[in-house]
Amino acid sequence: MTEVKTDKHFDILPPKNQLRLFGYNKHFEDFIKLFKIGKLPNKILLSGNKGCGKATFSYHFINYLLTYGKTNKYIINDFAIDKENFDYKNLCNNTNPNFFLLENTSSEESIKIESTRKLIKFLNKTTYSSDIKIVLIDNAEQLNIHSSNALLKVLEESNERTFFFIIYNNSNKILSTIKSRCTEFKIHFSTPKKKTILKKLASEYIENFDINKIDDNLLFDTPGNILKYLIILTSNNIDILNDKTSCILYLMDKYNQKKDPELFSFLSILIELYYNDLFANNQNNLELYSMQKYKLLNLINDTKKFNLDKKNLFITIKETISNESR
Repeated sequence: MTEVKTDKHFDILPPKNQLRLFGYNKHFEDFIKLFKIGKLPNKILLSGNKGCGKATFSYHFINYLLTYGKTNKYIINDFAIDKENFDYKNLCNNTNPNFFLLENTSSEESIKIESTRKLIKFLNKTTYSSDIKIVLIDNAEQLNIHSSNALLKVLEESNERTFFFIIYNNSNKILSTIKSRCTEFKIHFSTPKKKTILKKLASEYIENFDINKIDDNLLFDTPGNILKYLIILTSNNIDILNDKTSCILYLMDKYNQKKDPELFSFLSILIELYYNDLFANNQNNLELYSMQKYKLLNLINDTKKFNLDKKNLFITIKETISNESR
């Protein structure tokens, strides 16, 4: 059994504190080329599934911009931030005068108009030690209608020395008028690339991590989400490779405590893996297993789509899995 290097659940560093960047070499190099010839769009929309590293990439490229031509500048050869960098420290402490972060807080689901008004005040201030301003908007899909309209006005009136990095989870929606004002970069990785990224990420958190023991079906999700699941399960001594029943039951209990939508989404993948194992080990009940599998997956999809109460769904999943185990 591998071991987590920390005993805390979800103890993954937030994107702004991730000193290493994995998998974005080509994106980074392309952005640098555009910046150096003065062609980098100043309204960039990074879209993709949650957990694919969009925010980490943004923070790294923002560090490159803020430290361009300075000492302790961004380490391009290693795609790494120098932790002694002055701009990095100020950004982590929320005191960098040339940087503004707009996001929803942990206590609020949406980004409200009050936060957007603070952004407007920031844009009206004079820059310090640099002639550029940088705005990072994380979870742009959480903008409510009022903050969306205010942001639209900001985008329309911004100058070319203000750079916007807008991070968007494309499983949700944002105003089409905001998208139309931006240059969109769609982030998507192939399965082999996800595997490479996950291997590097997981080695930072899990002792003796072996990527070859990870079922390729897990890689339908993003590396960031997979790492999150692995830490939760491994830190509770649950073997995702050989004990998928315990994985499913534990994650449902964990969801009831945390109400984390990523945990709920992971159930679909685990149920796929669970029935794949049943198919492989018992050829006599293929028709029954197939029927039960699609019943549960459809129930999960309907629950997500129509925002139904999950209590009855979890009861059905537990009863079904219990019957399969007999």
